Amino acid sequence: MSESENFKLKGCTQDGRADMTNFEMDLFDTRMNSYNIDKEESEECCKNSFIKPACLPITIVCFFISMVIIFPLLNDEGYDTSTKNYERTGICMDSCSIRLVESIPTNLTYDNIKLSYLSTYDAWNILLDKATKSIDMAVLYWNLRENDSKKFPTSIEGRNIYEKIKKIGKSGINIRVAQNLESKSFPQTDAFDLKKEANVNVRSLNFTKLLGSGVLHTKFWIVDQKHIYIGSANMDWKSLTEVKEMGVLIENCSCLAHDLHKIFIVYWTLGSPDSQIPKRWPIYLRTHFNYNNPMLLKLNSFPSTAFFSSSPPEFSPKGRQNDSDAILDVFDGAEKYAKFAVMDYLPTTLYMSSNKNFFWGDIDFKIRETIYRGINVKILLSQWDHTKNETIPYMKSLLQMNDANIKGKVEVKFFKIPSTEEQKKITYARVNHNKYMVTDQHALIGTSNWVGDYFITTAGVSLVIGKDYDNINEKKGIVEELNDIFDRDWNSKYSKSLVL
Repeated sequence: MSESENFKLKGCTQDGRADMTNFEMDLFDTRMNSYNIDKEESEECCKNSFIKPACLPITIVCFFISMVIIFPLLNDEGYDTSTKNYERTGICMDSCSIRLVESIPTNLTYDNIKLSYLSTYDAWNILLDKATKSIDMAVLYWNLRENDSKKFPTSIEGRNIYEKIKKIGKSGINIRVAQNLESKSFPQTDAFDLKKEANVNVRSLNFTKLLGSGVLHTKFWIVDQKHIYIGSANMDWKSLTEVKEMGVLIENCSCLAHDLHKIFIVYWTLGSPDSQIPKRWPIYLRTHFNYNNPMLLKLNSFPSTAFFSSSPPEFSPKGRQNDSDAILDVFDGAEKYAKFAVMDYLPTTLYMSSNKNFFWGDIDFKIRETIYRGINVKILLSQWDHTKNETIPYMKSLLQMNDANIKGKVEVKFFKIPSTEEQKKITYARVNHNKYMVTDQHALIGTSNWVGDYFITTAGVSLVIGKDYDNINEKKGIVEELNDIFDRDWNSKYSKSLVL
């Protein structure tokens, strides 16, 4: 049996015919007036035409069918919007490779631990070296060249990345940046200098105008429509050397790149002048893939599954699962354990305008439900100068469940990165900035903190990967490797337990 047939037996093929029917009707409604023909001209034309009046309705129907087939292949900005083979079958035939990517802050060492993963700096260099046609970036803010008043020697890696991007832009490779709107705190100087010096195309999203509050908190790169970085690292020199980050590098995987690119186009569209969130996103931005219907593919030759989730809901075309819903589903899929490491976790909103914050218990309720059904949950949060004071009481309320005579157990630890006196001078650094989750069945690598706003008014993306263990050769896949990283941090001297 072929690999394709094997996948089909699992019932994961796609059928988009219902969507096409809707699109035909939309197209007919919006374009009919463009093809009105003056009655007299029509009658005169028909006298000498091979098309007789009785055949005219058939001709019109055939014309609109051809428009439905041909017109969607290119949109107004020239994007290829044709349906790809992997979208029809649900199976990606690319030989995708994937590697975990970390930034380990200077002077952070682990005793008797030999785990070693690709650095964010090396991963970004790999992507830049591979670029031959295009680079698309989703960016919260820029600080590669160190906008702090004091110069720090570890900022050199950020400067190197900036100069490399500039060189590539000058070479003629198309670089597009969808970023959060510039502000006093984040002037986006690097991006605008690259626009002037290297022909980089930049669009900024105004979330206050679009949603009332929020930011573009997403961090990903797409290179040549087949290579990806997605993770917690910002375009900041500190994300390379002074902040602990987690992400993935995916190479030679046009299926995942194409699906992620749909999210980028949403950002790019909303970054245009006077843009508004449409009532309905174009059909070519829809996706078939979510938790219940993931893409089937091989990662490092291991059979696996994957899909991208996104927030906020208004930014998600049909089929795209909301980020928080993907997290809830990953909890539901856990059979033995669920672990997550995030900088911030709160069952509330924090940044709503006009003091309109509210309790947001979606994830908190799911954690309690998961513990109740017998799954052990481990929570690793960050401890630094900006840890929210209310975090401790909410975490202790979860720990109270351990006294409720239930099957599962919850544990909470805080990870603190030590700093020298010189390192303490680096603003907003020396923190565990991770945003991931791992269970015995899935890995979720995201760009959002687990606070209500990040799923309601803030843009973020997660990659969810199904278990990819090689039972024959006993080789670990990404899910098991991410679990090893969590355990390394959990058991390290930098993690301290929260007790009642």
